[in-house]
Amino acid sequence: HNLSIVDYALGQPGSVHDAFAFQGTRMYQDPVNFIPPHHWIWADSAYLMEKWCVVPFKKPRGGSLTLRVEHAFAALKGCFQSLQELWLKVNKDSDLHVTMYWIMCCMILHNMVICFE
Repeated sequence: HNLSIVDYALGQPGSVHDAFAFQGTRMYQDPVNFIPPHHWIWADSAYLMEKWCVVPFKKPRGGSLTLRVEHAFAALKGCFQSLQELWLKVNKDSDLHVTMYWIMCCMILHNMVICFE
């Protein structure tokens, strides 16, 4: 609820469907190490239903989950203006790695700002 980023997947340049990108996260691949027993996460209706991943059939009361994700991204981009538009050319794998590390560092710092506010 505090707009912190719990898990992420980087490395798929271009447009990728959310559900496919989610399958690349550590949380999806190994949920036992990320989600405590008898807990679960909310997910967008495009995601697959799992015991640990609840996919609502309609928007929950009080707002949509997508809106919360958009708020988290807005907070991230607001704090780190470089993420508004990355001016890094990706011509080779090493360029992609620099871009991924840049984004990852911004997400880590974003969570630290939230933690220490």
